[in-house]
Order: sequence, then structure tokens, then C-alpha cells
Amino acid sequence: MGTVSYDPLSEQSHSDPYPSYALLREYAPVYYCEDRDVWVLSRYDDVRAALRDWNSFTSTGGVELADYVGFFGDGNFLEMDPPRHDVLRKVFAPRFVNKAIKAYEPMVRASAIELLDGVAGEFDLAATLTNRLPVLTICRLLGLPEDDVPWAAQSAIDMMTRPPDEVGPSDSAQALRAQLVELFLREVDARRAGAWRDDVLSDIARAIDDGTMTRDEVQGVTLLLIAAGMETTSSLMGNIVAAVASGQVEVGDLVDDTGDLRPAAIDEFLRYDSPVQWLCRVATVDVEIREVLIPAGSRVLMLYASANRDPDVFADPDVIDLDRDGSRNLAFGEGIHFCLGMPLAKLETRIGLGELFTRYPGITATREPHRYPSHIIRGFDSIPVRVA
Repeated sequence: MGTVSYDPLSEQSHSDPYPSYALLREYAPVYYCEDRDVWVLSRYDDVRAALRDWNSFTSTGGVELADYVGFFGDGNFLEMDPPRHDVLRKVFAPRFVNKAIKAYEPMVRASAIELLDGVAGEFDLAATLTNRLPVLTICRLLGLPEDDVPWAAQSAIDMMTRPPDEVGPSDSAQALRAQLVELFLREVDARRAGAWRDDVLSDIARAIDDGTMTRDEVQGVTLLLIAAGMETTSSLMGNIVAAVASGQVEVGDLVDDTGDLRPAAIDEFLRYDSPVQWLCRVATVDVEIREVLIPAGSRVLMLYASANRDPDVFADPDVIDLDRDGSRNLAFGEGIHFCLGMPLAKLETRIGLGELFTRYPGITATREPHRYPSHIIRGFDSIPVRVA
């Protein structure tokens, strides 16, 4: 076997990273990418252990490659460790537990029906449903005025779109970020002045009033919630729809007797084509993994998607098995940073695609779907289809 070569920002990593992941797992499970100055972990056990060890692998140095670190600003608890991480996470956790999520089902279903009512025949499913439903949902959970939701939803999508050659946030992304933060602050201030509601922005306002949060932290928590609330779910939904449109899977194998998506099918797609391919940590101490020393201060890339295709954990990992127990997948991370929005993402996917497949059991691709211009998020920004 020759030398293994892997670059997380290469065109190969964007178009089809899985052959590279297999080589890394087999021949270089602890790999140093000199061009990006980053260490790469690719096996399930190593990725899972590192994600659980926040003392040795900190998030405070940022979870992306360096040029995007700190983009959301103060309050982004994805880039925090305990104790501050735990304090901020607890502000929002009650809104995203399973008991609370059940109450959102009518709103999510109504939104999905509304989005699908305007289309028939040939259309772009990404623009119509998979990229719209998640961001509309999180905007409404935040508590944005309905008149502002369409603009905020589109602005969030545009802010998070990254051209292939972009090495850091663009001027347009920075401008949209500032406008979104201005909107969030305006709404939080209105609640603090007495316009209280049962929503996330009211939770933030109360946390500021009781000293749990600062007003400066509004930017980071709101941008994190809106980005996390849209990217993973949009990609998950899009990956499933694209697989149906291309004939990889049949609608009848995905849905249950109620017409909604089967939970096992959702877990399997989270495993098979992970929406978040990787995130980073920074080693706080020298760490030895598989007899390879990772020096303190090194940025370490955790390949979630490679871990989810590790044959030591998942039999026939390159096969979509809709009856597999894929619940051990690392698509939503592990440890203290396990994604708060996992139950909501599964709810939106179960209901949104259930409504789609109930209405249109026949879906075929009219052109090749187009992938997001992102190396971290694996999904589609265009899925042209014909429905029947």
C-alpha cells in the first residue's frame, strides 16, 4: 500500500469522500494532513472517545478549520467547554427534549403541508421543502414575528452558503450575520420590555434578566440555534429524497403504517451519509492514539462520517440497510456536545418526508442533484424532480 493522502477541503472530499475514509481507517487511522496542519481521526472508537474527552480535546479553539472559528460570536456554546457550556445549554435544553418536541408536531406538519401545496409536476425539492422546512421551523420556535420569518429564513440559508473556494466568511455572510443579530436583539429587547411569549427568545430574555446570560451572548446562541437547526436536518432530508429520486431506495420501505418515515430509516441515513461530515477539536495535552503522538495545541478533525462507516461497528457499512439498528451512529456527535436538536431534526424528517411521500409516492430525478458547496455539511442545495 502506498502513502495515504487526504485533504478535507479537496474536490474529492466534497464529491465522494468515502473511498478516502476507507483508506484512512485501514492504513492511517491517525493521520496528519500537512497542507491543513490538522490531525484526522477516522475510526469509530477513536472518534467517539475523543468526542467524550473534552478535557483533552477542547472546543474552545473552534470546531471548524481556523478561518471560520468565532464567526457566530460570543455565546456560541458549541465552541465552549464546561462550566460555561453547561450553563448556556441548560437555558435551551427544555425546549428540545422529547416531551417538548411532541408539542411542535402540529406546527411542523402544517408547515410541510403549506410548502407542498404550492407545487406539482416538476420542481426543485430542495428549494421547496428540504431546505425550507427546517429553517422555517427554527425561526418559529425562536419566536420571530411571522412577517420576518421568510426574510430571516432566506438570510440564514444565504449566510451559511459557502462557495467552493471560500476560506473564510465572505463580506455578504458577515453583512447577513449582522442583520440577523440586529433582528434577534430587537426581539429580545422587546420581551425584556414586557412583550413576553412562550418561545426561545423569551427564554433568552429571562436568562439575561436573571444574570445567566449577557446581552452580548445573544448573537452566538441565536446564530448557533438557527444554523444547527437548519443545516443538519436539511441535509438529512435531502439525502433521503435524493436516494428515492435516484432509485436507491423505495418509498414503501421508508414509511410506516401511518405514512410517516420509519425511525430506523432515519437512523440509517444519518449513518450512511452523515449530514455533518466532520468537526474539529484542539488537543490540550499530548495525546497518544494507536501509538501516534498528537502534540498539545494541535487541531484534530473528527471524521463523524468515516466513523459511521466503520466495518468494526457496522456490518456492510457501504450498504443502505433500512432494517439495521443504526442508533449508535455519531451523526449528532457524542458527549457534552451531543446535538441538542436531534429530537427536533428527527421529528421534522419523519413528518416532512412523510407528508411528501404520502402526497407523491412516485418521485424521479429530472437532473442530477447539486451538492452544497461545503466540505463539512453533506447535502443538496438543488434536487430537481418529477412527482406523481
